[in-house]
Amino acid sequence: MKSGITAVIGAGPVGGILSAHLSSSGHDVIVVDSWKEHASRIRTGGLRITGRNELLARPVHVLESPEELSRFEPDFVFICTKACDSDGVLDRLDDRTKANAVFISAQNGIDTEQVIAGRIGRRRVLRAIINYGGVPAGPGEIRQTFFNPPNYLGWLDDSAAESCREAAEMVSRSGLAMETTPEIQKHVWKKAILNSCTMAPAAVTGMDMQELIDFPPTNQLVELMLSESIATAAAYGFQYGPEFVDMVRDFNKRAGPHRPSMLVDLERGRRTENRFLIRRIAEYGERKGVPVPIHRTLANLIDALEMRKTRVPANG
Repeated sequence: MKSGITAVIGAGPVGGILSAHLSSSGHDVIVVDSWKEHASRIRTGGLRITGRNELLARPVHVLESPEELSRFEPDFVFICTKACDSDGVLDRLDDRTKANAVFISAQNGIDTEQVIAGRIGRRRVLRAIINYGGVPAGPGEIRQTFFNPPNYLGWLDDSAAESCREAAEMVSRSGLAMETTPEIQKHVWKKAILNSCTMAPAAVTGMDMQELIDFPPTNQLVELMLSESIATAAAYGFQYGPEFVDMVRDFNKRAGPHRPSMLVDLERGRRTENRFLIRRIAEYGERKGVPVPIHRTLANLIDALEMRKTRVPANG
């Protein structure tokens, strides 16, 4: 018998906006976030979404550690942390949750769902592509900056298709349109290409997106990244058409002085998602014999910067 409980691990922009919408539409939501001040503010004053949408939601429970989920029996567990934190989250979850809940990777990067599937099996793992975003505006508050609907949700194993439809319907009814698809990897790669072509140059140069695009040498680097990643995706059967390049260029021009998350992570001495983005595209390209020298070079440089900033192995 289902509990009707949904857990969201990670209450940053993705998880926070999701939690607020699900809570506001009447779902029993448990929010898990390790930022103590953020969790405390949500617990006492609610979770506030500003910007594109205005919401004040009150999740039924706010926890500071995945271990605390052992008191509940969630039907769905959305993992909205950085991809490099997935193993740590799974290590701290109780065996009952890992044995019974359906897990949804709502994270950036390629193969994030495979990390989870490697720990709990493919039959209860789904992959989401999130097409909204925002920025933390302080403890207990997320400012939503955009939503380009729909979001997408796909399954790894056909036996999970019904759970996939149930989860997508729940999210859609909350106001965050989500469609199911048997071709989720095509959407995974599309978003990874869009993210990586500016994330990597920003991470190694310290430039924001406006500076990258306005300075011809770094704009050329962005274009080379785009060409390599599109060629790699094509080698795996993912075709996006010539209009996709124009869309990416337009997106980059409109981004303004946005600082990509990989740059921010390095500046703050945190682990990056390089393993699931630039380095992963380089690895996939090399397997198919696609030339990816820019991806490989920037992936190595980011690993070196990460090692220097965090003093832990970047590929760990």
